[in-house]
Amino acid sequence: MTSQEWLADYLEQGRPGEGPDAPDLASADSARRLRGLLADPDGWAEPPVGLLAQITATIDSERAGPAAGRDDSRRQIRMRRTVRAGAVALLAAAAVVISLVVTRGPATSDVVLAGTRLAPGASATAQLHTTPSGLAIELDVSGLPPSPPGSYYQAWMKGPRGLVTIGTFHLRGGPGTVELWSAVSLADYPAITVTREPEDGNPASSGQVVLTNRP
Repeated sequence: MTSQEWLADYLEQGRPGEGPDAPDLASADSARRLRGLLADPDGWAEPPVGLLAQITATIDSERAGPAAGRDDSRRQIRMRRTVRAGAVALLAAAAVVISLVVTRGPATSDVVLAGTRLAPGASATAQLHTTPSGLAIELDVSGLPPSPPGSYYQAWMKGPRGLVTIGTFHLRGGPGTVELWSAVSLADYPAITVTREPEDGNPASSGQVVLTNRP
């Protein structure tokens, strides 16, 4: 029995699945495996169009009145299948929430960035979340224009040991939150900056800083 089948049985019957392969959520290893399964976008598909209406119609039909043996049995089978499909659809939606809560965790610190003379109207707030893989950084950018064609923005963390890139973006789809990742700590690399970079294949910083948390 897969973890998805186990959860579907739990939602349908109100009790855990049975059998030697049924996962034990009290086990830390099983919990980690289950979180990984739910967080994997390749493991999910969009629920069928009209699924909710189908579930509602089936429930209304079951409530309409008792039916004779065979028809009643067939309806119960269809109902179980429909509920199972609905449970899987609900799990697909919950996977996004579980992934964010379990993997990312609460913000450990907020860092405010201000615009420089190259972007005086810009500002940003970086929310840092500690994860098993490093720092997940949500950079909420405001007032920074889209990067011109042939260029992009690059985020960095800087400390006594040097400069570490943490991601690139362009904002050509409009302002919003930029997802960045860092393998170094804020304690060791306390300066967070954003530079404007030409698409020239050179990995070094251009030095054209548009946002920084250090004056």
